[in-house]
Amino acid sequence: MPSEPISVKHRIFLVSQGIFQFLLAIFVTSTVWIVAINRNWNELHTWHIFLSTTGFSFFMAEAVAVFSPGNVFVLGFSKKTRGFIHGVLMTFATIAVIAGISVKIQDKINNSRSHFTSTHGITGLVAFLLTMLSFLLGFLAAFSKLTYRLGIKPVWIKHFHNFLGIAAYVLGSISLGYGLRQYFSHVTYNTNTGFIVILGIYGILNLIGPICDFFK
Repeated sequence: MPSEPISVKHRIFLVSQGIFQFLLAIFVTSTVWIVAINRNWNELHTWHIFLSTTGFSFFMAEAVAVFSPGNVFVLGFSKKTRGFIHGVLMTFATIAVIAGISVKIQDKINNSRSHFTSTHGITGLVAFLLTMLSFLLGFLAAFSKLTYRLGIKPVWIKHFHNFLGIAAYVLGSISLGYGLRQYFSHVTYNTNTGFIVILGIYGILNLIGPICDFFK
């Protein structure tokens, strides 16, 4: 029995997700490796870099990608299963982000430095707050009966959750870009720029599915 032809739209999703997964693997592996060999793991700032990078650029990125039609890792999975995987990944992302910001705050206190004054710090703080709100709304969206009791339509909870999640991911990536630009200032300009370009490209590719779904 002949298989159904793949639509152009689905091909775009498949290609974009394939490139996204490839670039994500390069970015996360390279960043963690550079941090691992160049930083002192007894320093709180090292843990801030590691936790924030894995939280935003890996766990949150993969959580966003779960619902993409082109994600081959979850093809054939039911919507409920995808929702569960998304929730687990977002839980890890939220824990990593909370821990990453917490250790940085403690590092600032230990060194008597001001908090959230740079572009990196401000965008990171806003991304953190949006992440927490999105996580809360995602929890409510998973329990539609509870939202009905609160007099709120689940569809609105889902829309706000998606919007805040996209905003948190975008701002988190921007904050990460500023942070890595500062951290990699000791390496060559091409290397520094290359990491940020890769982060930007795979972030845009990963948002194709969620943005299309949001405006559906």
